[in-house]
Amino acid sequence: MLSLLLIAVLAAPDPGLPAPTPTPPDGLDFPPWADLHVDNCKDKLLAAGLTGRHFRFSKDGRIRTRRLSRRDPPIYCHVPQATVMWSGPTGVQYYGYTYTSCAMALAMTRMEQIAQEEARRVWGRPETDNPIRWISHLGTFNCRTQRFKTRQSEHSFGNGLDLASFMIKGWGEVQVKRHWTAHYKSWEKPSEFLRSLSRRLRDEQVFTNVLDPDYDAGHWNHIHVDLAPTSDGLPSRALERAKAMPEIVAGDPHHPPMP
Repeated sequence: MLSLLLIAVLAAPDPGLPAPTPTPPDGLDFPPWADLHVDNCKDKLLAAGLTGRHFRFSKDGRIRTRRLSRRDPPIYCHVPQATVMWSGPTGVQYYGYTYTSCAMALAMTRMEQIAQEEARRVWGRPETDNPIRWISHLGTFNCRTQRFKTRQSEHSFGNGLDLASFMIKGWGEVQVKRHWTAHYKSWEKPSEFLRSLSRRLRDEQVFTNVLDPDYDAGHWNHIHVDLAPTSDGLPSRALERAKAMPEIVAGDPHHPPMP
């Protein structure tokens, strides 16, 4: 199995290298994205089960400047070590342009594993099965502030993901906007899946923030996850865990080599 995995990695396209870190503009001594940098980013993404068949590094390393109004000071947006990811190590396809920081891409590989585990549990699938075929989202990078607030959104740094739906093999599409609450008996399993996934992502500190429809009306149709560097004024354990992710265990049946 290890030799097959090695052959698959070697046969995959080279995802390239992260774009160089840009010089911050004058007056921005400590950019808000500085804490998101991952040492040995490429090696860690490959160790997490990704290859050039799953992602590539973006060549766009620029800093974007935006003024929300004439009276407001400019905000600066940048995606450190930007990755473009179209599929994950468990075979999940991502629907939507998935342009994230390296740290977020690493956390998403953990999210995938948990999502597959919960799908197997809820729908009674065997341990060797990965029932989730694709995940759709409402966006990753967006140079803006938080909704109705002046603080910058983590989406400004490619450090947020808005999960909208999951395609479950043999069942169909599970939508956050439709299935979060089990209004009908046929919605009980998809509701249980969404709620247990949200709970595990929060409890196991895969992300700093996990905001679902129970959080507020603004999240009625998605589950927002991010890797904000701080939580309640303290350093984010989720971010530090993502940046320090170890290698996967060779031969893991949920990380089969790509054909």
